[in-house]
Amino acid sequence: MKRLLTFAIACICYSGLDAQPPAPDFTITDSQGETHHLYADYLNQGKTVVIELFFTYCPPCNAMAPLLEPFYQSWGGGSGEVEMISLSTKSDDSNADVAMFEAAYGHTFPGAGADGGSLSASLPYRNGTYGIFFGTPTFVVIAPDGSVNYDVRGPNFQATLDSLDAAIAATGATQPAVSYTAGGIVSLSNGTGIPGAAILIEGMPGATAITDTLGSFSLNALLSPGQDFFLAASRDSNYRNGVTTHDLLLISRHILGVEQFSNPYQILACDANRDAKATTLDLIFLRRLILGIDLELPNGQQSWLFVNPGYTFLDPELPFEEVYEGDAGHIPFSTASPGPLNFTAIKVGDPNNSADPEN
Repeated sequence: MKRLLTFAIACICYSGLDAQPPAPDFTITDSQGETHHLYADYLNQGKTVVIELFFTYCPPCNAMAPLLEPFYQSWGGGSGEVEMISLSTKSDDSNADVAMFEAAYGHTFPGAGADGGSLSASLPYRNGTYGIFFGTPTFVVIAPDGSVNYDVRGPNFQATLDSLDAAIAATGATQPAVSYTAGGIVSLSNGTGIPGAAILIEGMPGATAITDTLGSFSLNALLSPGQDFFLAASRDSNYRNGVTTHDLLLISRHILGVEQFSNPYQILACDANRDAKATTLDLIFLRRLILGIDLELPNGQQSWLFVNPGYTFLDPELPFEEVYEGDAGHIPFSTASPGPLNFTAIKVGDPNNSADPEN
């Protein structure tokens, strides 16, 4: 019984030590003479706050300093859901010193020296309240509810910024959308450009671009940084375009094994009824197109398919599902991807690429 009581007391004590208090409030006057209240100005307004503990003559702080303004701007430069504040940990660092440091590196986020209240504001993060203080720079992420993620860092500067991105996102903050511009070409495998193809970002309504007479397009959209997107292409036009008796001969020879296609794009062109295989039934549907009995293909099969030319098929001889349901039919990208974002076009029923791109 005595041992059980001792164990219970130990658990309670350990739990108490493990629980971290919310971030204490502070008020500072920054290097530009502006006053900042942690809770009233930021946390209570739903903002996440990133604290950088530094000092102006700290070598690692100076080495990392050029990276911080772009990082700050990626989170809205103070106008979004995140604010960043630098606090000097040295008594001989004045607001004037901090102002010179900020000017040298183009920092626009607020920073304070000792005469601006940085020492008292940073003390809880240097005295062991939230963990061991390993020196500068040290980053602290404070969520709107006051919870503290202390000493966010990585093995190098970029890894530290990546860790900060993750820690900030974990508070519920989101990066503001940025203007993304990229371009590409939609063409047949022989290089012929396809005009009139709609370029779409999956999950976003409406086409974002239409290819010109050469098959080129320029994409411009407001996108969230750090998020993965997928680009797709679409074009529905004359189903009969390019479908000839010569194509039927080529497809029948493939089906019979007399002269099979090795190119997955040609194999994809055989599937007229979108059943993920090439059969004599496809020949029947394509012949009905040629004869004018049907004006379109069955089962929702579009007249054109579009494939990421950089995609490697797991099974080049059975590429259908990788295009219909898999990753081959779209291009992954993010705001960090400059492009080009190219597509290879496939006219269904036309394995010899005789379709008129204008039709």
